[in-house]
Amino acid sequence: MRAHSILTLVFLVLAGSPCFGAHIVGVTRHADLPYASVAGVAPNLLSLDLYTPDLRPPAPAPVVIWIHGGGWQEGDKANQMQYKPALFAQAGYCLASVNYRLSPAPESTDPQRVKYPVHEQDVAAAIAWLSAHVGEYGGDPSRMVVAGHSAGAHLAALVSTDEAFLAAHGLGLKSLRGAVIVDTECFDVPRALGEKPDPFFVNCFGDKPEEWRRASPIFNLSPGKDIPPMLIVKRGGPDRRTQVQAFVDALAKIGAKAETLDARSYTHGDVNQKIGAPGDEVVTPPLMKFLAECFKTTAGPRQP
Repeated sequence: MRAHSILTLVFLVLAGSPCFGAHIVGVTRHADLPYASVAGVAPNLLSLDLYTPDLRPPAPAPVVIWIHGGGWQEGDKANQMQYKPALFAQAGYCLASVNYRLSPAPESTDPQRVKYPVHEQDVAAAIAWLSAHVGEYGGDPSRMVVAGHSAGAHLAALVSTDEAFLAAHGLGLKSLRGAVIVDTECFDVPRALGEKPDPFFVNCFGDKPEEWRRASPIFNLSPGKDIPPMLIVKRGGPDRRTQVQAFVDALAKIGAKAETLDARSYTHGDVNQKIGAPGDEVVTPPLMKFLAECFKTTAGPRQP
């Protein structure tokens, strides 16, 4: 998915699919909760929707933090919410779907444009807000997993491996019980950009190779880091799957836990849309098993 035109087509398909609209039985939606405020930035871009189960579990509910895709340029926290809220509520989980500032579309060379690391900083700010406030809605801030699809998967992987983003809010990587990375090609940004970087990627990551490395989860791995367990959903062509395997191998070398889920039978859009969909046996069951393992203890920080 190197070409901008392909990314745009994928987004248009996703944008035309159902979003959260009517009330879902068993779920309460707390819409547009602001997690930060920046002068000149639309409040919606710095907000999240929190879905909580109407039937409260006896203990505070674990929290799944969802980061939408859209090529770092487009997308919204309401996209692809037709099944996820009910799926997680039925398991006794809260779901927080997060917006973040977007890079310009069409592409821009303005040095002040939104690009790396702004997206990641916003996601970290949302995690910090949830850590401080999700308890007010019945959630358990000591049991949070970050997850995302496509560009959102890249952001989830990066805030799970580069401790600087959460550290800016006084949090460590141990504040995350796990990370779910659904179909991204950007574990290694320099490799994704190639020898002649597409303006689309430069728009989102800048034009400095040292920034591309910092924006790459694979280059943020080192022994001793408290990197959370990861479920990495892979599909697509050989290069995409090779990047996944290289990242998994790098995690193994430092003793981090990671498992992969092969979803080659699904398209890039399907692998997101099918989460929680009736009849899905490819993504939903292993995802829910992984989350149950992450959330199995009831209190306190993640243990080594």
